[in-house]
Parts: sequence; structure tokens; C-alpha cells
Amino acid sequence: MALTAGWRLVTGRQPAVAAAAFAGVAVLAVAADRGWLGEADRRAFEAVRARRRPAATRVAHAVSDLAEPAVAYPVLALAGVVAARRGCWWRAGAPCLAVAGGAMARRRLSRLIARQRPPAEAWLIEPEGFSLPSKHTTLAVLAAGATAHALGVRAGPLRATTLLAGAGIGASRIYLGVHWPTDVIAGWLFAEGWLRVTRRD
Repeated sequence: MALTAGWRLVTGRQPAVAAAAFAGVAVLAVAADRGWLGEADRRAFEAVRARRRPAATRVAHAVSDLAEPAVAYPVLALAGVVAARRGCWWRAGAPCLAVAGGAMARRRLSRLIARQRPPAEAWLIEPEGFSLPSKHTTLAVLAAGATAHALGVRAGPLRATTLLAGAGIGASRIYLGVHWPTDVIAGWLFAEGWLRVTRRD
């Protein structure tokens, strides 16, 4: 029954939602630097940059650090231990596999798109790699979603968890000057799509 339920989920609406999310990433990759979208991206970035304050900068650094692998993977491992103690062996191993695979796929996609980051004079932190999709936003959404799933969180709260994780981390990266807003949106879309296609129950 569990296998049948998982198969229904994978072959039902989940792939369609994932495809829509990946299509959104593709659109942003092509259009983010052009026309009205590119202009809106730059205006939003500069509006955030103009409102920086020392206290908010410290908060942004702390929030951004939550999406570092050194934080995300131990949390995933802990969720796996909890799932294993409940006898859910698939849920124990799936989170780390899903997140590691998603992080690798995002890195390859980012190199393929090769979008440049905002100007270096805007940076308050030293980034690495290209800009779209946002690495930290992607990892935050992947880790939050996979952890919540491993712990048996229902679909509604799970979606809210990933949305909050993406919004919080993404906002911190824009504030720190290393991402355009569309990078963050692309990171969230990519991670949501990846979670949909890798979830099996």
C-alpha cells in the first residue's frame, strides 16, 4: 500500500508542479537581465541596498549563515536519526540524498547559465560562483523541505516551512549584496521542483 501510494504521488500532479517550477527557472535565466524584469530586479536591489543599517547587517549575516552546509547537513542528519528511530528507514536516508543531489544539480545549472552577480562594491560578504539560482536559497529550501518530510510534517506545513526558509535566507543574500531578487526566486523555484520529483511518499 505504501509503495502504491508513493507511486500515485510521483506519477500524479507532483511532476507537473515540478515541471512548472523548472520552467520558471528557465524563464528567469533567459529574461532576468532584460526589459522590465531586469529593470525591476535592479531597482529592487538598489532599494534594499539604500536601506542598510549596521544592526540589520549583523542579522543578515547570521541568517545567511544558517544556509551554510556546515549548518544544514547536521540538521538533516539529526532528522534522519529521528526518522530511523521511528522505523522510517527510507525517510532517514532520503533527506541527505535529495539535498546533496539538488545542490549538485543547482551548481551545474548555475555554471551553465553563468549569470553575473551584482557589482562587487555592493558586496558585504564574499560570494563564490555564479548568481542564478541562488545557492543559499536553494540549500535552505531543500534542507527545510527534506527535514520536514523526514519528520513526517504534513504537506501544508511543509510548504509553509520551505517558503519561510527561502524568503528569509533569500532576503539576507539580497541585503548582503550578492544576489539579485530574481536569483532568489529562481533558487526557491528550483528547490521546490527538486523536492517534488525526489519525494517518494
